[in-house]
Amino acid sequence: MQFPCRISGRSLKGRGTASLKASRHIQNEGGAHPRSKGARPGRIGSLLVLVAAGSLALAACGGSQPASSSSGQTIVLWHNGSFAATTTSLLAKAFEKTHPGVKFDLVAQPSGDYFAALQAALISGKGPDIVNLWPAQYLTRFESGLVNLDPYISTSVLSKVSGESYFAKNGSLSSGTYAVPFENQFYNGFYNKSLFAKANIASPPQTWSELTADCSKLKAIGAIPVVYGAQSGSGEFNPVYEWSYLLAGVYPLSSWNGLLNGHVPYSSSAVVSQLSHWHAMATSGCINSDALTNKVAASEFTSGKAAMIFKGSWDAGSFYQSMGSKVGVMLPPYSSSPMSAIIEETGEGYGVPTSATHKSTAIEFLKFILSPQGEHIIAQSGQAPVLPGYNATNPLQQSLLSMANSSSYHVYPMFDNLMQAPVESVAARLLDQVLVGQVSPQQAATEIASAESNLSASARAVSYHLGG
Repeated sequence: MQFPCRISGRSLKGRGTASLKASRHIQNEGGAHPRSKGARPGRIGSLLVLVAAGSLALAACGGSQPASSSSGQTIVLWHNGSFAATTTSLLAKAFEKTHPGVKFDLVAQPSGDYFAALQAALISGKGPDIVNLWPAQYLTRFESGLVNLDPYISTSVLSKVSGESYFAKNGSLSSGTYAVPFENQFYNGFYNKSLFAKANIASPPQTWSELTADCSKLKAIGAIPVVYGAQSGSGEFNPVYEWSYLLAGVYPLSSWNGLLNGHVPYSSSAVVSQLSHWHAMATSGCINSDALTNKVAASEFTSGKAAMIFKGSWDAGSFYQSMGSKVGVMLPPYSSSPMSAIIEETGEGYGVPTSATHKSTAIEFLKFILSPQGEHIIAQSGQAPVLPGYNATNPLQQSLLSMANSSSYHVYPMFDNLMQAPVESVAARLLDQVLVGQVSPQQAATEIASAESNLSASARAVSYHLGG
């Protein structure tokens, strides 16, 4: 594992402007999505091994060093993944202008080892001033090393932030809040309007049966109906994006509590049926035959070879830049009745370690993110703002926001963020194999349920108060 030591000066490395989330978001403008399966962060198994080595590396790099009074403050910020000129760098530059003497050093930590590096930093007390965090179960293990933001940012503000409760202890803002999100994210699909028109399809499918019918029409014009594959060169897609829609297609949000605590088994007939429908996409020729090895899925979509692709809102920038008005957003139609669930969550945020050298200034930066100026910057960068009253400049992002705010849809969170790590790991390993027929739906559901049953009582006790 490597920890990027800075040679001199500051490195405002951004992810990229029009496309985002090397954080979970768009390829964010140049880099692999940290959630891509090929770059999934190391989990508990590797975490303990890496912490000791990470602590030594942090000591060598020096972490966040006190700045001399003449040079002002240098705020060291860690991000999970690569940057380019992204939302974060734009926010940092704007904060520097309004806070003379403050400079940012933005450091892109390797995605594969990010959480191990973060754990090492918090243990050693020699880490950065601001750290990139993911919500829910990704956050839990780090809470003890982070500043509780409740005394610094009023509950009246935090309660308006989309998905803020998933950055709070036990899903409750009154129990402690540890990060401020800086962009809204969605799991969703994209479709090629031109190919749909050529195939005489008036609108995206909303049910399993409509998807089957549309796949036949698209194959008839020589298009790949739905393309799968990696965008980062790993050759594998991440199935957990669609896992949320597979579950939302059969369970109301309140029942997701039961999935997490074991009262609703993952091996239920409802889940097996959904997985069977999903696998049928492969047997009917609805997807590309090289789904597990395809490394050019995105280009096949943007070039017009494929009609649909299921990813997330982080691709909105790059897809719109490539396709313009020819691309539209849709939801995976994994339901027997019209899909009414939309998966929305603030995918990542920033928190402040208790060991931060410039703690007060770091907290001020988090407050700046939620200011009118900060939200406008987020919107202008092409991302979906986290506070109400702000529109995204990217029309695809805005379409998703409008859908989420419509009474026609029920907003669900990203289920993989909520799943206990051992269970999520099994699901991530098996689900893509279910799609292509290497593992049966029943076997996968049974193994996921088994992983859940092996959890301790305390691991099952987590509640995010889903569905009220």
